[in-house]
Formats: sequence, structure tokens, C-alpha cells
Amino acid sequence: MSHCFRYVRRSLFLYWLFMGVLSASGADFLKIDGMEFAYRVPPEYREDSQIMVLFGGRNWRGEKTLKAYGFDKLADKHRLFLLSPSFVNREYWEPGKWSGATLKKAMAKLEQRYKLKPQKCYFYGYSAGGQCAALFYGWMPERVAAWGVHACGVYPEQVKSASAPALISCGTEDAERFQISRQFAYRYREAGGALLWKIYAGGHELNPEALELARVWFDAIISGETAKEYGEDDTGQIKRGIDDEFRNPLYNEKIRELWLK
Repeated sequence: MSHCFRYVRRSLFLYWLFMGVLSASGADFLKIDGMEFAYRVPPEYREDSQIMVLFGGRNWRGEKTLKAYGFDKLADKHRLFLLSPSFVNREYWEPGKWSGATLKKAMAKLEQRYKLKPQKCYFYGYSAGGQCAALFYGWMPERVAAWGVHACGVYPEQVKSASAPALISCGTEDAERFQISRQFAYRYREAGGALLWKIYAGGHELNPEALELARVWFDAIISGETAKEYGEDDTGQIKRGIDDEFRNPLYNEKIRELWLK
């Protein structure tokens, strides 16, 4: 793909995103502790259907996040409920203050309303939403099956649990977040976690390539795929014998292709 085409694609994506024309179907709403949550019910679901929480950029409404991320097909395939909070201010990315309890209430409300058995959930977020995904996972790891972030600059100070597979992506020109994310990736892997680290040209913007990788990666995780091979940070080589802190699990050919781009 040429650099010119990528630039045009990203420009159109950002225009559609901020004009609000990226679509999500069937959004409904909850009000918990005075906070709005947007959610989407899959066409078919069972009592063991899981919830995927999508955290948007700073102060985004949940409805905007559902539209921007485009996880509908993934949700339909795996019978996932998509849930997105409209958190605003008050350091909402720190779950121990108030937002974590509010999110748990929203999840419990969905489970009650649709007669779902409590299951492990999935987290994904961009920018401040990435902070949420990372910090909420650190706060409630027992409830999280996998988590991913793009352009995140805040992570748990200590890796107390690395049981859930993780995806971290960032633009190289988003310099401070890039360095913070890379260092956390090393620490998470050293703690025993399976983590895919992907870098992109560009800055802090949410790009379609990162979202495509996230959708393919979550599909592999939810489908129970295991790593077929491993890629090495920086060198981009796919080989055996990579040190744990530099090792990227590649679950299938599509992830391999997107990681190598």
C-alpha cells in the first residue's frame, strides 16, 4: 500500500470519525450513577455471551465510540455485547475513585436485563480510553479475558497480573506515549504476559490500521487460537529463540500480515 493511499485513507477515516458518519447499528442506552452508557445487543446471544467494553478518547460519548471503532461484525460473530461508557472528567481513567464501580454496575445491569451469566469481558481503548483499558484491567484482572490499547500513555505502575493476553499499538511520532508503551510491553512480558506490540508511522491519531489489527487480534483470542510463530520487536524478524520481553505472538496469517506492515 503506497504512502499516498495510506494518507488519503487516514484523512477520510478521521473526517468520517469527527463528522459522526461512521455507523453502528442498534445502539441502546443505560444510565448508571447518572452516567450514560451506550450498548449494542448482538442479533443472537446466549446466556454465556460475553461483554466487550470499548473506551473512547477523552470525554467521548459512548455512542461515538461504538460508531468509530466498528466492532459490530466481530460482536455478531462471537455474540458479544458491546458496552461503551460516556465518562467525563473527574479522573475517570482511575477506576478506584468511582468509575470502576460504575462500570461494574453497568455490566451487572446488562447481565440482569439479558439473563447473562457473568463471564470474563474484553477491554479496548484509545488515548484516555486506552488508559482506562490498561488501568481497569490492573484493577479487576479476574474479570478480564483480554485487553488492548492504542496511543496509551498511562499504565499500572506495577504488573500485578499478566494473565490476560494484551495488544498495545502506538504511533512513533507520539513520542512520550510511544516510549511509555514500549517499556510497559517489556515489563508485561517479563511478568509472563502474552503481548503483541505494534508501531505505526504517525502521531496520536486513531488510525484505521490499528483498529483493523485490534479486530483481527480479538477475533483470534476469542476463537481460542494459539500462537503459531513469534515476531521480534525492532528487527521484525519471525524466528525461534526470541527473548520473552521482545516476543510478539502471531496467532494466524492475518495477524502476521498486519504486524509486518
